[in-house]
Order: sequence, then structure tokens, then C-alpha cells
Amino acid sequence: MKIYTNFTHDILALDNAPEHYEHEIEVDRTREEMFGDLCDACICGYRYEPNYELLFNEDGSISRDEETGELRYKTDANGNRIHTGWQCYPFMDYQVLMAIQRQYEASQQQIDDLTCVMADVIGGVYNA
Repeated sequence: MKIYTNFTHDILALDNAPEHYEHEIEVDRTREEMFGDLCDACICGYRYEPNYELLFNEDGSISRDEETGELRYKTDANGNRIHTGWQCYPFMDYQVLMAIQRQYEASQQQIDDLTCVMADVIGGVYNA
């Protein structure tokens, strides 16, 4: 599966490239393995970003830049951050995401109901 994200690693789409994206990440897991039955709108409330090895102070606390307060990371011989993997997490409130999912499921049920009614009507006309 491919995950497409913007510059802050917010998920924009899965498998089908959106018009504008910053990163394309190929993953070994399937949509169902990563997100279960979440709808696309809920998945877009998640962030998929790289993890880097943190730098720690001598006292064991996490090292931060004194001016900006941003986390500091270990670097390799070339000065690049040491990549340790990927993390996927919701950046939107979980309750909001679940409300979106419930609305999606309700609309899917309405679509299923209408499809059955249409099939009955078309079948009734066809059999007449």
C-alpha cells in the first residue's frame, strides 16, 4: 500500500495519488491491517511520519534546543538524523474521528437500503 502525505505528514490518501502531496511512502501492511474499517475521512485525520533516535542529556532527560525548545536527535556521520521507523497516530480528536465514522456508516446503510429498493423496482419492471 502507498500512503500519501503533506509536508507535515498528515495523510491525504491511500494508494491513489492526490493532486498535491509531499511524501509517498510504500508500506508492507494493508489498509485493513493499519486502519481496520475506518473510512477515508477518518484516515485523513491520521499522521504517518518518520521516527528518529532522540538525543538525551547526561541526566537522562530528552535534549531540546535551548532557543526553540524543539527536540534534538542523534545524527550519523553525515549529519542526518538516524531513522528508527515510522509512527501512525491520529492528530484529530478521537471522539471527532469516531463521530465521522458513525456518520459514514449511517450514510452507507442508507445507500445499501436505496440500492435494494432500486433493485426491487427494476426487477419488478423487468419481470412485468
